[in-house]
Amino acid sequence: MAHDEDTPARRLLIQLARLGDLVQSLPAFVSLATRYPHQSLDLLCPAVLADLARLFPEVRHVLKWNGTQWHTWAESFAGEFQPSCLREVERYLAELTPEPYSIAYVLNHHPRAILAGALLAAEVQGPNLHGPLNEELSPWAVYLRQVAHQRGSNRIHLSDTFCGLCGVNPPRTPPVFIPSTSDLSGDLAEVGTSAGQWVAVIVGAGDADRSIPIEVWSEWISLLLAHESPCGVVLIGSERDQHAALAIQDRLSPMIAGRVWDATGRTTLPQLATLLKRCHWAVGADTGPLHLAAAVGTCAIGLYFSRARVHETGPYGEGHWVWQADCASPAMWPIQASVKMIREPSTIPQQEPVAGWSLWQSHHDEWGAIFRRVDENDPVEDQRAAIWRQLSEQRRPLQGVR
Repeated sequence: MAHDEDTPARRLLIQLARLGDLVQSLPAFVSLATRYPHQSLDLLCPAVLADLARLFPEVRHVLKWNGTQWHTWAESFAGEFQPSCLREVERYLAELTPEPYSIAYVLNHHPRAILAGALLAAEVQGPNLHGPLNEELSPWAVYLRQVAHQRGSNRIHLSDTFCGLCGVNPPRTPPVFIPSTSDLSGDLAEVGTSAGQWVAVIVGAGDADRSIPIEVWSEWISLLLAHESPCGVVLIGSERDQHAALAIQDRLSPMIAGRVWDATGRTTLPQLATLLKRCHWAVGADTGPLHLAAAVGTCAIGLYFSRARVHETGPYGEGHWVWQADCASPAMWPIQASVKMIREPSTIPQQEPVAGWSLWQSHHDEWGAIFRRVDENDPVEDQRAAIWRQLSEQRRPLQGVR
């Protein structure tokens, strides 16, 4: 049974992946809230992301997903079955919600996410058409599987495919998330308080093969701070990035070290959102903090290589930039060109080519995000409108799983 806009319903969005995926789910939150303005929308996400998710205005209530505990249960079910585990699962679900949701939107093509939707809601919309025991995929899930094998031709952003999985169109305008004022301790309270350009440098990445080399960052920061005009750099990362941040600073001249603030491992996620909001620019690989920077309205410059593709996971919104490498492991980096973008933004349209890289700018229209190459040399035709119409026509009624 499908629910219309006027039917009271409790809706649950399930996003069990990492920070970047959660932030890139914001357009789906906005579109669902716009489509069903009088119905509550809750979110199930990893417990470590709950404090940030509570700040999203479209989300009424955040349910914490204990991934470690679910992994333990999954191992138990795969081995010798213990009835006590089933009772533990039932108690856990009862603590999450006293009664089932009317519908769950599942954004992850993962058995645990699909199972969570089946256990927590009367109806499910997401990758699978008929619940966790049937592998028939929804039209959008089929498209995503095809994209995984033909990535070069895809022009539909991951955030917009999340909307498609939920049965809604992308938002008319890119959402901008305004973080609450979070106290920043010590020297971090100085960030953004003085004149000049403040630049967040995102040191690490979730995957090692997406991490920008230390020597690249040290050269990049040295070039940025070599000019006399005021500029401050904030190193962004988790505790595991602290060693890399120290190595970067060790390579810098003492003359510029005083213009670098090291925030690695020193912020909660709400504080990180506040810190990024205080910066004018954020530069980094395809990683969660870069997407968070774009979401709070800070201009993002992505350096995309390895498996990262600008059209799939470029910073969502208007006026962001991505340098896309032609190969997975670039030998040269657009250091001078990307620094010049910050120092002389008016010259961006006249950027000189960089061997092995192409420069793309983010735009937004009725079909969501679109990145256009600055030199207008994109060999792939924009087929987003046709794809959206085709997949929407294939959309089937929601399937009950209870």
